[in-house]
Amino acid sequence: MADPSTAPQTTLGPFSSPGAGPTPWEATEWALRRIQKFQLCTVRRDGRPHVTPVLAIWTLGAMWFTTGDNEQKARNLSANPHCALAAGTGTLTGTDHIVEGTAGLVTDQPTREAVATAFEQAYGWQLAREDGTWYQLGDAVRAGNVQLYRVRPDKGFAFTTGSDSSQTRYRWS
Repeated sequence: MADPSTAPQTTLGPFSSPGAGPTPWEATEWALRRIQKFQLCTVRRDGRPHVTPVLAIWTLGAMWFTTGDNEQKARNLSANPHCALAAGTGTLTGTDHIVEGTAGLVTDQPTREAVATAFEQAYGWQLAREDGTWYQLGDAVRAGNVQLYRVRPDKGFAFTTGSDSSQTRYRWS
């Protein structure tokens, strides 16, 4: 399981262009703090994948997202906590990011407070104004009205495509 106080081991993958370098972890961490929509992949009890878009954020050394207790992703994670969060550029060039890890339900109030604040800072008016799509989500996290999950990373990837393409791998011990 990942130690949030340590940076991951960073290596260049075999599908990189000659002369390409790995994407520094600091650049990927910066991107994970600013990407606004991720695709969450979980596994159903019968082994089939389930993918759904979620708001997520990198903070406190992990990825975080919320869901309702009766949603498919919550049922999947109760049976198998392994999951992946992915965010792509939607274009042929740029950097796509993936974090694989183990999700755990978070109930302690100080952590819920800190993560709610991080969500509000990352998503701004979408959570704070009445016309925002996720208005009052921060309050719901604080009050325990939604499930809050921490995804402790095991490994991650930054796939950069362009004139010099690179596949960077991150591993937490």
